[in-house]
Amino acid sequence: MKKVTSTRIKGVFAGATAFTGRRLRAGASLSALFFFLGMAPAWAQEPAGKDLRVFYQHNCAKCHGPDGSAVSAAGEKLRGRDLTDPEWQRETRDDQMVKTILKGKFFGLAMPAFKDTLTEDEAQRMVTDIIRKSKKGQAIATEADAAVRKRQAKSREE
Repeated sequence: MKKVTSTRIKGVFAGATAFTGRRLRAGASLSALFFFLGMAPAWAQEPAGKDLRVFYQHNCAKCHGPDGSAVSAAGEKLRGRDLTDPEWQRETRDDQMVKTILKGKFFGLAMPAFKDTLTEDEAQRMVTDIIRKSKKGQAIATEADAAVRKRQAKSREE
């Protein structure tokens, strides 16, 4: 019987490792390619389809509250503006709100700037579609939340 040396075994495993390594790299490259090709249409459509209510809940509700009234404990502590106040809404122009959303307040310390996250058009939509329509006691719900609530209300009626 022929004796197998350790160098031969190492050589066999080294070749297998190199072969497996090449396969893994090729598989990873193909996976990445398919991922990016599949995501390209979503990235191209993202700004137009952005749910600004989700953006509000993630970025604004901490200070302004889920309904925009800033009456939550965190809102009072952080001194968030009551966006539902009719007097404030009458006195504040849309362009002022858009500017505040994009540039922030007091160098980003009182309110962060969202110029890197929102376009000017999105900030304008935030003002007209969300802030101007906000009502005390009615949470600014995402489209998905609104759909769930609508289905729940419909099922209660039946």
